[in-house]
Amino acid sequence: MERKDLPPPYPGPVLSYSEFHAVEQTQMAAFPPQPVLQAAPMFIDPVVQQPVSIVQQAPPTTIIQPAPQPTVTVIQQAPPPAIIQPAVQPAVAVVSPVVIQPRLREIPGQLKCTYCQRDIVTVTRFINGALVWTIFGGLCITGIWPFCLIPFCVNACKDVEHSCPHCHNIISIYRRM
Repeated sequence: MERKDLPPPYPGPVLSYSEFHAVEQTQMAAFPPQPVLQAAPMFIDPVVQQPVSIVQQAPPTTIIQPAPQPTVTVIQQAPPPAIIQPAVQPAVAVVSPVVIQPRLREIPGQLKCTYCQRDIVTVTRFINGALVWTIFGGLCITGIWPFCLIPFCVNACKDVEHSCPHCHNIISIYRRM
């Protein structure tokens, strides 16, 4: 457990400059410095040295001769011919549901949208088709020109366009002609 109210440990009394040098002088007298000896450089004469050679004996050579092998003749019968039969795979019947779309005419029909895959009731819109223009041309040629605009007002002469109420894609067009 530490005590926070105590000062750090005391290193000792502070020595003055003269005291410090007096202590240093006494230590120098007690332990005088040792003289440093330097070795004189040596010169080796290369002529005097002899080369050293190491001689080792070679290991004895042993010759191993294999024993003569007896000759054995093996006669094998030919294997029977392999008969490979094609693997018969079981017949897999893939049943996919066939959706028969109702025949769309003048009235809206209930079906599954091919674009958004929802069950819907189609939205119908009447558009001018080939029958409207044929009746218009026939009435103009015969000279009944004031009545030639009637096919553009009658829905029974127009084609019917069926579309999806969710994705607004055209699903089918019923053509009268």
